[in-house]
Amino acid sequence: MRVPQFTHVAERMGLKGAKPVMISQDWYAVRVKSRGEKSCAANFEVRGIECFLPTYETKRRWSDRVKVMEEPLFSGYVFCQMREGRTLPVISTPGVLQVVGAVETHEMAAMRKLVEGGTAMPWPYLREGQRVRLRMGAWTGVEGLLQSCEGRDRVVVNIETLQRAVAVEVDRNWIEPCR
Repeated sequence: MRVPQFTHVAERMGLKGAKPVMISQDWYAVRVKSRGEKSCAANFEVRGIECFLPTYETKRRWSDRVKVMEEPLFSGYVFCQMREGRTLPVISTPGVLQVVGAVETHEMAAMRKLVEGGTAMPWPYLREGQRVRLRMGAWTGVEGLLQSCEGRDRVVVNIETLQRAVAVEVDRNWIEPCR
C-alpha cells in the first residue's frame, strides 16, 4: 500500500503528519488495433495503468461444435485511467492507436454495472428517423424509417407507387441499420 511508504518519506523530510494528496484521474477511451483489445489491456496492466475492457459472452458455431467466446463489448476500444495531459505511457503501449477522449465518470459506472450484471451485448446505434432494414419476420429485407412511439419501435415503410406509408410495430431485435 502506498500510504505507509508516503508516511515514511514525509517523516524523513520533516513533514510529520502530512497526508498524501490524491491526484484526480479520469477515464479515457483508447482506440487500439483491430482484435488487439485483450493484449492492450494486458500491456496496460503490466505497465501499472488501470484499465477496463468490457466484454460479453457469445456463442460461435463451428462445423462440429458450438463454443462460448468472450468478446469485447466495444470492438477496438479499451478504457484506461490517467491524468489529463499524461498520455505518453498510454500512447507508447504496443497496439494503441490513439486516445479518443475522456469518458464521464457516471458513464463508466453504468458500463461496469451492465457488464457485471452479465446482460450487456453490442447493439447497433439506432436513432429515430434512421433508415433501417427488417431482418426477420414476414417483412424480411424491407427498408423503412425507424420511429418510436410510447416506448415501442415502429418501422415506417413507404410504398412509392401508391404514395402511402405503412407503420409496422417490430421487435428491436428484428431491425438493423441500412448501410
